[in-house]
Amino acid sequence: MVNSCDWIFLSVTPTVGEKIIKNLKFRSNQTIISFISTITLAQLKKAIKVKAKIVRAIPLPPISLKKGPVPICPPNKKVKDFFNKIGTTVEIKNEKSSINFWSTSGMMAPFYELLRVMTNWLVKRGVKRNDAQKYITSLFLALSEDAVVHSKNDLKYLVKESQTPKGLNEQGVKELTKAGFYKSLEKTLNSIHKRLNK
Repeated sequence: MVNSCDWIFLSVTPTVGEKIIKNLKFRSNQTIISFISTITLAQLKKAIKVKAKIVRAIPLPPISLKKGPVPICPPNKKVKDFFNKIGTTVEIKNEKSSINFWSTSGMMAPFYELLRVMTNWLVKRGVKRNDAQKYITSLFLALSEDAVVHSKNDLKYLVKESQTPKGLNEQGVKELTKAGFYKSLEKTLNSIHKRLNK
């Protein structure tokens, strides 16, 4: 089946990928798109054994809603056009830089956990779960959309504009900063990056 297709999508776990890719028969006129996070282009080329076009891509779960970024490396017009139909393609010229994008994709579950914690906080204070989840998800959807609208500007301006002197948001940023929340976030990103950079 693999050698009869023009495009091949490698969408398996790294462990499975390491076992099966070397045994598959590829052709040099194929386009191979890998979603495997920890197998590099060099490792793929070695395992594939033919000079095919190989592109690494990072489609994330919101792609099911036809939303969200899809970083691809190296740039490829046909692959870019394909992913632009189901998301927003971000072309990355070198693989080392693509690891930065892979790293930040490790923040999806922590984002959902943030929403879960805030929802549970409201529920503990007597708010019905459906109302709490509706409020929190709607709030963060609106904030994300606002951030996209203003994404040509440094996001520090949104941080600043969303605060008033001695207001609730100023308190929230100050207390979370003092508690090391944002430094911990950066430390976790560095840890994920280190794992991917092996």
